Amino acid sequence: MQSTFPSAGCVAVTRRTMDNRPVRRRRTGAVRHLLLAAAFLACSSQLLVVDANSWWSLALTPIQRPEMYIIGAQPLCSQLSGLSQGQRKLCQLYQDHMVYIGDGAKTGIKECQYQFRQRRWNCSTVDNTSVFGRVMQIGSRETAFTYSISAAGVVNAISRACREGELSTCGCSRAARPRDLPRDWLWGGCGDNVHYGYRFAREFVDAREREKNYPRGSTEHARTLMNLQNNEAGRQAVYNLANVACKCHGVSGSCSLKTCWLQLADFRRVGEFLKEKYDSAAAMRIGRKGKLELVDKRFNTPTPDDLVYIDPSPDYCLRNETTGSLGTQGRLCNKTSEGMDGCELMCCGRGYDQFKTYKHERCHCKFHWCCYVKCKRCTTLVDQFVCK
Repeated sequence: MQSTFPSAGCVAVTRRTMDNRPVRRRRTGAVRHLLLAAAFLACSSQLLVVDANSWWSLALTPIQRPEMYIIGAQPLCSQLSGLSQGQRKLCQLYQDHMVYIGDGAKTGIKECQYQFRQRRWNCSTVDNTSVFGRVMQIGSRETAFTYSISAAGVVNAISRACREGELSTCGCSRAARPRDLPRDWLWGGCGDNVHYGYRFAREFVDAREREKNYPRGSTEHARTLMNLQNNEAGRQAVYNLANVACKCHGVSGSCSLKTCWLQLADFRRVGEFLKEKYDSAAAMRIGRKGKLELVDKRFNTPTPDDLVYIDPSPDYCLRNETTGSLGTQGRLCNKTSEGMDGCELMCCGRGYDQFKTYKHERCHCKFHWCCYVKCKRCTTLVDQFVCK
């Protein structure tokens, strides 16, 4: 099912609903807010703004809550860099959401850096505007992962903020009771509002892509479709990994009764899931009909939760200002590993230097009654290796 939002003098914007998802949808006040916001964005789709900035910069910029602004101060949304025209309008409608969008972007960046900590490209941030630099202008596997984990971070942060009562347009989850939940268990509590988080993240994160008006079938159009696919894959990951959590009640912890609710999965699990999708990402190209199609027809067509890319990854071995690669010179490596973190692969055959450093850590810990743990501080001299 599709719903369109025509607007006078604007091209109608078509957006997918969640009716194809395994959750019954209700048109609550919060949903109506989002539908109005989508209609509000339709007029901005005619303008193409080519800007190196990104909404990811919200992760690196302190954002004050709207209630902290004094009378006569400059409006919040006009102070935030990196927003597209449509995202700035959404900011005006949902100012209390912006802090959590920034939190979500920060969570996504940290998880990206964790998942790629042992790779040649390690998700390094280079500045506060483009965040990742020119490397994101290439439609590579790494770009695909970055878009997906960032979108996932926004879903995660907004869903949690709803549950904690921090946002005016949403509250606890209203997800339907799972059919397989035992009849004598209670379905209630205050769950993470993953449904609202998914919908809002789709409107905000995708706004920049939907504003673009590149010729159908062009390389730029292919990149837009790639970004939208990977944004959706990130949102799907958070949505589908959310699970039922329960708490026992009863005399002396007998667990004679359980109360259950919907709870977000730990974000590390989301990162690991998307990392697996990165490893199996599909190479795509723009087809005659203006849609992405597989480069190799022998593979299965990507589903909405798969990552796709349109360009081969650049050489991350050497610093390159054109591609944005930072190179691996000076990176720590593991001499004994045969994996990507090993000195042979990490250093791209250039060799490595060895040096000694002191490592400080807690040791000889003992539990003392009651109730604390006392440790000694041990210092050891260890070998470390860095790429030439």
